[in-house]
Amino acid sequence: MSSSALSILHAFHQQLQQSTLDGIKHFHGQTPAIASYAQRFHKCLPSTYKKIASASLIECVLSSEVMLFGDFHTLPQSQGAFFDVLRQTYERSAGRPITVAMEIFAANDQDHIDDFLAGRLPEEYFLKRTDYHNKWGFPWENYKPIVDYCVQNKIAIVGINCQTGESNRLAKRDLFAADIINNLHSSNTDTLVLCLIGEYHLADQHLPKCLDHRRIVRIVNNIDDYSLPALDRGTQNFQALELGANFFCVLNTSPWLKWQSLAMWEELHGVSEDSFYGGENDAYTVQEYDFEYQLLFILKSMNEFLGLGISASDLSFDIYLKPDRPTLSYLRSKFGLSRTNYAIAERKLHQDGFCYIPRAKAILLLDFSMHHLLEAAGFILMDCVNKRLPKQGSFIQRVHYQICGTLCGLIMNPRRQTSTLDQVERDLKRLQRKRLSGELRKYREAYKGVRDFHEEGVHSVFKSSKSLEERDKDANFLISRIFGETIASEIFQVLLADDEAEFKKGLAALFTTDLVGQLQYVNRLAGKLRSAS
Repeated sequence: MSSSALSILHAFHQQLQQSTLDGIKHFHGQTPAIASYAQRFHKCLPSTYKKIASASLIECVLSSEVMLFGDFHTLPQSQGAFFDVLRQTYERSAGRPITVAMEIFAANDQDHIDDFLAGRLPEEYFLKRTDYHNKWGFPWENYKPIVDYCVQNKIAIVGINCQTGESNRLAKRDLFAADIINNLHSSNTDTLVLCLIGEYHLADQHLPKCLDHRRIVRIVNNIDDYSLPALDRGTQNFQALELGANFFCVLNTSPWLKWQSLAMWEELHGVSEDSFYGGENDAYTVQEYDFEYQLLFILKSMNEFLGLGISASDLSFDIYLKPDRPTLSYLRSKFGLSRTNYAIAERKLHQDGFCYIPRAKAILLLDFSMHHLLEAAGFILMDCVNKRLPKQGSFIQRVHYQICGTLCGLIMNPRRQTSTLDQVERDLKRLQRKRLSGELRKYREAYKGVRDFHEEGVHSVFKSSKSLEERDKDANFLISRIFGETIASEIFQVLLADDEAEFKKGLAALFTTDLVGQLQYVNRLAGKLRSAS
């Protein structure tokens, strides 16, 4: 495989990463104690690694007594990676008792944690009684899936955080957390403790040293020095690396997005070592974040990378965060939406968490998500270079937009989780012959539709009829969304296998052509690769 397509992608991501790092003040506000603590963490990271299957990683976790997972507090994918490890470990634990130890909770709030796990305390009151938003302050929605999974599966949670004096406080917190973990094992020697704690605590001389008589596995995530070198054509959205004996790294996002999450946190909170390293914090309020600036950065970066030649004045858009019904009615009038297109926009907003109104270049967001902004950027770029597109939201047009949105997401984050044909077939097999209702039933119908398109040949999509429009509508427009994602995934993988010139030329062409041209292009490239092999 030619590496030139990958080399230009690597260079682009290094540029994105440096641009993001240049705007972060966090590193300049560290005290000598914090800087020394951080330096010991970075020194413990080896320069070499090898790729392993995620199943091998889980086997090592199951053979341990304690797993220490390094949390990058501002990065949702960091908490998502821990959740993936927790879920896979629990599914293969064969009844072994598991306890999740979490830095996000203080040990002196254990009674409230136990009440919540037992169903005696609603979530709203639980967060108030633990003073979560002040004591921790990082987005609850990123940690909530972990806690909910523990509630559903009756997995114990213990808080391991504490307030300490100013002197040597990080080392004191290591000792405090170690005491709690050791006590858990004293109560039940078979317990597997899965600990989610700030990544700097995982340095050799820190928390692991306090647990040196335990069988420990350490897992860090999305470390810059491994992320880009490990990026290749077969990149998975969850990739495991072995760094050394019982020491691993998981990768599930691009480095620039990790640092962008810190930049966003800084903008909302200011620069404070206290708040980032476990001191009291203010609530995380995304309404204060400059979404427009971030989306414009993405648009300018993509425009320059692809050489689309879009003028700065054309890179315009409107963002509406958590629009209520009066706002939606206003937008319908402002943009002249038909009743049908208004209904589509409203349903897609609640199905996907965001919605893009074609030609108006308006983005509706239920909540902040870089995943959604990256996709919306692809929609806007397509609008800018395809000004003759009709405003009607047909099935064909929805697929067309989705391909460009997904491609933009993959260029900016190659580890992005995206539907592929293999995944569709696996999920369809899992859901077949089950009595389903609600969302799962809609997904099954969508998977069937996508599979049929691929089996009949993707050009069968142009035989679309009123019945297809109705099927897509009944499935909350998941057929057009998932089909577009599978096509974009295939296009991206095909282009990654080509040379540097064809990679950029091909990507640019895909934003400037219609759906027919997109499908013809990927078929032509696939044929070229088959001939070469």
